[in-house]
Amino acid sequence: MERRAEVRQESSDLIYGFIRRAIKERATDIHWEPYSDAGKEEIVIRFRVDGILRDIERLPEEKTKLGHVVNAIKVMANMDTTKKRYEQDGRFTFMQEGSEFDVRVATMPTILGEKIVMRMMDRNKYCMNLSDLGMNKDVLQIFDSLIYKPEGFVVISGPTGSGKTTTLYSTLQHIYNRDKNICTIEDPVEVKFMGVNQIQVDHEFGMTFVTGLRAIMRQDPNIIAVGEIRDAETVRTALQAALAGALVFSTLHARDTINTIVRLLDMGVEPFFISTALSGVVSQRLLRLVCKICKGKGCAQCNNAGYKKRIGLFEILRISDIMRQLILKKASADELKTAAIEHGMVPFAKSIEPLIAQGLTTQEEVERVLSVE
Repeated sequence: MERRAEVRQESSDLIYGFIRRAIKERATDIHWEPYSDAGKEEIVIRFRVDGILRDIERLPEEKTKLGHVVNAIKVMANMDTTKKRYEQDGRFTFMQEGSEFDVRVATMPTILGEKIVMRMMDRNKYCMNLSDLGMNKDVLQIFDSLIYKPEGFVVISGPTGSGKTTTLYSTLQHIYNRDKNICTIEDPVEVKFMGVNQIQVDHEFGMTFVTGLRAIMRQDPNIIAVGEIRDAETVRTALQAALAGALVFSTLHARDTINTIVRLLDMGVEPFFISTALSGVVSQRLLRLVCKICKGKGCAQCNNAGYKKRIGLFEILRISDIMRQLILKKASADELKTAAIEHGMVPFAKSIEPLIAQGLTTQEEVERVLSVE
């Protein structure tokens, strides 16, 4: 019994040690991966820093057993340690130097054992000034015209890890006012807002994005935030809320503003709903900044990456009457893009120019981030 307690304590100390190191190195994710080399089992620890995943350390079998580490993490995250062939999700909080971190944990079975990913979320960094996100004057001017409207549907899009949730929370903070009834439906609730009515998705009890939205619509809302659009029914319900007089925000996985509109149409939502209710689209990426110490050459401060920290890169589209007509007739992506640029869309290219000119980032980094385009 004593030896088991010692092993559990050793595993916990090891896990907390890597969490502390990850926070110090500004990692957003910690990967715990089972690995086998010539019959020897190992755990490979990887950190994602500024969007790049890199190996940190390999723990040999004799140093710690994979099963003990996995079980210790599961206990921390309130997971079932007996279920090893099913994916699980959990979370716990971690305090370091006065900052509270939400640690979201996801497990996945592999042929070598269970793989675990921890997402590290600093609650203090989820609400930022919009200018600190990287929005330039042109983007801010259009964005302000969208978020201070009494009604409409604004979509924040981008790939996974592009900062959509941070932009959503920062926007809510930016427009927060006690004379407004602000409600959210999220999965999960990332940050608790004083004065904002937040609903947690809970499929076990029938609380989905759609049922949550319908409940909110009966609560006399002014502003609604939907954590993520995942299906046509959610989109349709959000659009109905916007048409009923609420200002609705949501996020969507899409590569740019035009692709966001195309995706909404491809979901099977009636073009009339989209053309009438959609007021704007903001698409974004996170771009690495050149390290201020070494100016991109690589040094100890940036772990020889040449870059340190990231800033948002934005493409913003305000839906004009011409755009509404094109959406209504389900125009092609090329037609939509041509009209969008003609009617004032701020494309990624325009947001890039000042960053390159000031030497804040590099053309290589821009091409890496926008490689899809």
